[in-house]
Amino acid sequence: MSSHPAALVRSLPATAVAALALCAAALAAPLDVQLGFSSLPSAQGFAYVASGAHAGVPEASVFSVAGGVLTQNSMGQSNGVSGGSMLYQFTGGITTTESKQIRVRARCLAAEGSANATLGQGGFIFGFATGSVQYDFGLTPTRMFYLQPSGTVLVAATFDNTQFHDYIFEFTPPTSWRIYRDGVLVQSGSGGFAVAVNRVFLGDGTGGANASGEITAFRFIQNVATPAQATTWGRVKGLYR
Repeated sequence: MSSHPAALVRSLPATAVAALALCAAALAAPLDVQLGFSSLPSAQGFAYVASGAHAGVPEASVFSVAGGVLTQNSMGQSNGVSGGSMLYQFTGGITTTESKQIRVRARCLAAEGSANATLGQGGFIFGFATGSVQYDFGLTPTRMFYLQPSGTVLVAATFDNTQFHDYIFEFTPPTSWRIYRDGVLVQSGSGGFAVAVNRVFLGDGTGGANASGEITAFRFIQNVATPAQATTWGRVKGLYR
């Protein structure tokens, strides 16, 4: 894959990182949101949202953190109804014009499907929405999937996703994207699904499937090709992959 310089802020929580990024909006809207794994995302500036078929489900029933691992277990929750989610979201600042990356280290241990999501697609996802279009990708134990105008689409190949792997979802404006698994391109395309929200998110994205998964790294970067100024960000250095 191509190399991209990016701003890396190691010492700040997601809330502080995003706040500094928004202050730098004049510099092509850089944004760098990272999660730590000694506390839940809800303690780091993300909001837990349970909606639709999952409305009212407590955070502690689905998510936990221990030993540097964020665990999602939505198995046994309501399924079969496509509308619904149990996820974390960080809202605001997502543009339509800047390049973006989601970098994740994760594994999916189990999935529970339904008539509309027979392999459990949609139950363990990572994505962002620009205010009008949502883009995401996700895992089942053996498959990967991505979002299109028609809904969730499965990658044709099969994988062993029960072990930890590194995933990158790379977005190039206006609508193109690529998905990498351990540095290998597995899918490319364009377009997403119409959603009127502006956010970065991760978790169970549908009422039509459930999943058990673990995450040890999560980072969203916007405008990865333009390092932020050190006078604005503080402890910043260039990261080249």
